[in-house]
Amino acid sequence: MIKKTYRINLFQNDGDLKMSLNLGFLKTFIKIVECGSFSKTAQKLNISQSAISQQIDVLEKFFGTKLFERSIKGVRITEEGKILLRHAKNILGNIKIAKIEINKSLGELKGTIRISSSTIPGEHILPKYTIMFKKSHPNVNFHIEVNDSDISLAKLVDGAVDLAAVGSFKGGNEFESIVIAEEELVLAVPSNHELARKELNNLNEILNYPYIIREKTSGTRRESERILKEAGIFLSDLQIVGELNTTESILTAIADGLGISLISAIAAAKLEKTRLIKCLKLPDNISSKRNLYLIRRKLKNGTENKLVDEFWEFVEKKKRENFFQLSL
Repeated sequence: MIKKTYRINLFQNDGDLKMSLNLGFLKTFIKIVECGSFSKTAQKLNISQSAISQQIDVLEKFFGTKLFERSIKGVRITEEGKILLRHAKNILGNIKIAKIEINKSLGELKGTIRISSSTIPGEHILPKYTIMFKKSHPNVNFHIEVNDSDISLAKLVDGAVDLAAVGSFKGGNEFESIVIAEEELVLAVPSNHELARKELNNLNEILNYPYIIREKTSGTRRESERILKEAGIFLSDLQIVGELNTTESILTAIADGLGISLISAIAAAKLEKTRLIKCLKLPDNISSKRNLYLIRRKLKNGTENKLVDEFWEFVEKKKRENFFQLSL
């Protein structure tokens, strides 16, 4: 995805010198204030610390003053920096509002919706919604990045994305959510495994075999731990042979005969059709289903991205129509 750079050309008071102020530098400046250090900001924005320093040098030359006091503990904004912070937020906010109003005036939706999603909704559910939405709004693009649930929620809080889609969500006053699908976790085993030849009547049977688990920040991991706890099983009871970061890597390991695992039925369905693995439903006394959510921050000042609003309303409408039911 190509990122556009916007600049404001202004004349300084020193003769005919013309300087170009990059709006992205203002965003970096605001992020530094929030993070309290150049190094943390560099990590958040995924750029080098030297690039951060260069951007602030440009701003300080442009405004003719120091914006931060630097120390080994981090940075502290100066009084002049506080003035810029107030106006920078207004500038960027007004530009966002202007874009919304212009698109509304044109009567068509344009732009990009940024979504951070955990594996299951990102790879198996959101594509169906986004493709259908683009049929009516061809000038709308989606940038979907797949992370685990915790990272996706953190990016939403930081404003790095417009929406998050996760399979584990405790709620909160700062969020509103839509249940975009319901799925269940199953026990995936190699097709030639001895458990594949019978029904799983007691979850304690998994204690006898090598087990593969997701990383701690995964929504699937949390749901798996809930299910195991419901059955009176702790992680320390399992023969854990690996902790992997993606659902696909676990499915591959299972197909290769390296272990078994509780996993999304949606994600496992295609591989099961190849007969490399078999999915076993959990015993009836175990609650194996979970909701998958689309989440956004609640409005604070009554102003929101119309593009996101339209997609949100579209998803709500399709969910009421059981749009995703055919895929489950």
